[in-house]
Amino acid sequence: MTAPRSILVADDHPLFREAVCLRLRAMFPDAELHEREDFLSDAATRALDGVDLALVDLCMPGVGSGAAIRRIVEACPGGKVVVMSGQDNAQEVTAGLQAGARGFIAKTMSPDQFRAALAVVVAGGTYAPTSLMLAQPPAPPPTASLMARLTPREGEVLRLLMRGASNKEICRALSLAEPTVKLHVSQVMRKLDVRNRSEAAVKGVQAGLSQADA
Repeated sequence: MTAPRSILVADDHPLFREAVCLRLRAMFPDAELHEREDFLSDAATRALDGVDLALVDLCMPGVGSGAAIRRIVEACPGGKVVVMSGQDNAQEVTAGLQAGARGFIAKTMSPDQFRAALAVVVAGGTYAPTSLMLAQPPAPPPTASLMARLTPREGEVLRLLMRGASNKEICRALSLAEPTVKLHVSQVMRKLDVRNRSEAAVKGVQAGLSQADA
C-alpha cells in the first residue's frame, strides 16, 4: 500500500472535519492535509489537482448530487475520491460509486471501520458497505442473466472487484499475470456496459451476485 502524500478533507462541519483530520494524521503521518468547507467556487475545485486522496461530504455546499461527485472526481486526476455521508443510504452509496468515487464512508462508522475502509481504497480497491448495498432491492439483470454475459474467469474477476480487490490482489488470488487480469477487467467492464471498476462492482451487488466464491 502506497501512503497518500496529499489528502484533502472537505466537510462544512468544522468539528467533524477536525476529527477526520486527526484520524488521518494518525494513519498517514507524513501526508500533507488540506481542508475545505465547500465546493462552490472554481478555486475550491482546482484545489483537488495533485491530491492523492480526497474525502468529500456528500451534503456539503457544492456537492449533493452524482453530477457534482463526478465533477470532483474529474478534477482529481490520479487521486482517489471517497464520499462521506451522515446517512446510511444504499441509494447514496450507489450514486457515489457510479459517479466514480472509490469508496463510501458513513459518518456512523467506528474508527476501526474507517481505517479499514481507507486501507482498501489506498491499496487500489473500492470500498462499499456490503450491508447497505444488499439492503437495496436487486435491480435487473438477475444473477443468471448477468453471469451469462461473462466467462467463468470473468465472473471470478467480478466477484473480486466487488470485494475491492486491486489488480495485483486479483493476480495473487487467481494465479494470473497482471496483463491477463487487466484484459479480464476490461472485458468485464465492456460486457456490463460500465465505465469503471466501481460501476462493475455496483452492478454485481445489484444483481445479487455473491462475493463468497471469489
